[in-house]
Amino acid sequence: MADAQPPTVAADGPKYLTGIESLLVIVGIFLSILLAGLDALVVSTALPTIASSLGGGDDLTFVTGAYLIASTVSIPLFSKLSDLGSRRTIYVVALAIFIGGSALAGLSQSLGELIAFRAVQGFGSGAFLPIGIAMVALLYPPKQRAQLIGILSAAGGISIVAGPLLGQYIVSVTTWRWVFYVNLPIGVAAALIISLAVGPLRSTTRGRLDVPGTLLLAGWVSALMLPLVEVSAMRWTWTQPITLGLLGIAIALFVAFVVWELRAPDPVVPLRLLSRRIVAVSGTISLLTGIVLTSMITLLSLLVGVDLGGSEVVVRDVIYFFALPLILGAMVGGTLLTRFPYRPVVAPALLIGAAGAFLVAGFSASTPLWTLWHGVVPVGGLVAPLIPFGFGSGIALAGTNIVIQNEVPRFEVAAGIGLVRFLQSLGGAVGISLLTVYLSWQTQALLPAVPSPSGDLAAVVEAFDRVFLILGGLVLIAGIAALFLRGRVARTEQPEPNAAADGTLPAGTPP
Repeated sequence: MADAQPPTVAADGPKYLTGIESLLVIVGIFLSILLAGLDALVVSTALPTIASSLGGGDDLTFVTGAYLIASTVSIPLFSKLSDLGSRRTIYVVALAIFIGGSALAGLSQSLGELIAFRAVQGFGSGAFLPIGIAMVALLYPPKQRAQLIGILSAAGGISIVAGPLLGQYIVSVTTWRWVFYVNLPIGVAAALIISLAVGPLRSTTRGRLDVPGTLLLAGWVSALMLPLVEVSAMRWTWTQPITLGLLGIAIALFVAFVVWELRAPDPVVPLRLLSRRIVAVSGTISLLTGIVLTSMITLLSLLVGVDLGGSEVVVRDVIYFFALPLILGAMVGGTLLTRFPYRPVVAPALLIGAAGAFLVAGFSASTPLWTLWHGVVPVGGLVAPLIPFGFGSGIALAGTNIVIQNEVPRFEVAAGIGLVRFLQSLGGAVGISLLTVYLSWQTQALLPAVPSPSGDLAAVVEAFDRVFLILGGLVLIAGIAALFLRGRVARTEQPEPNAAADGTLPAGTPP
């Protein structure tokens, strides 16, 4: 494997921020990450209204699929660009792309236009988390970083809670177009904050964009995720020629991508980072938690809202019992990791999460959705085990981001975070597609020979339980992987190996 050539990497971090600037920057980063998460979810509640306005029927799946695919492709691209140039500039450019895509999506006059502009939105959104965490790694002292990254990691959970609510509210009081227009003032505010309060954060790393690697990445991710989105929406089947053809293309392009990236002098996705055990372990945890988190939200919505006949309000309230502990776990994880090594924080958290998932799999057709002590404290039903499940997952979510920013060299911290975030996003897309198909197979196999409402419902619930068992197993595997984490958050800034007094690396120094 050829060594990358980073070589004259400046201490791309200025003096640490303090006072009002410190607060403003973290608010700007948080707002942009929150916007990206919200836009992945807020549109779902507006889809019926959009369908009546623009038409499209089955093509509506592309409104969400285009955003997801474009976001996944852009994560490593923007991460690499920020390691080669000004992190501030790349971040603001990504915000501009996202804002522009939002404005155009709101102006769409046809479903085709909306899908295209959603892809523009998604492309811009891929920059926010990896570059945002990279900027935190450069602008704040080590102990404060972990706490702030925990807060930023919680943005995903907040999106789960707020996204559907915001979508419902906007559609109820105004036109669906404001689902997109609402991004404009918040996005502009975030861009202004970052532009005015952050220095260039320019690395002097010598390198150039890996264009062949970028094209291969876009090719195999798109060819893989498009059929997965369509299969999970039950529009395509696994045996259709178009599905098999695209999956074959994805495999071929993926092989070419790996071969190229391992030989490229400056790869867009630094696969060599996976040769470091701590990065490989963090990537494994991120991949598995990506599958679990995306699948759990979707499956809960299907089980409660479709099969159990719960209203949108009931679905939302059930999901809260998973999402709110997830938010809390992410913030608690950031604090715990400033005091304890990685392993005794992340591994037990995942084992707690696995226990919650296995308890969820004990749900039956006669189990209530919630059993509350004094009408407030959940002590049973479906929702009680969701609390440890969400809390443990939230700690792990923050943990992987903190581990990477602390262990990867500063000159490629965005690429490291981007790699882990890419695995999480890809895992979510692949996992939910495979699990929804598995759920359908299990449901058909378990349905009684003589149909009856009670028998059919019992079969459906048992099929869900089998999928929840798989999710619990994946969290358990992630917990076992976390046992191999070593190290802890640095208490003081550590110079890079071979770094000069000013933090630069001599030319030709391998990473």
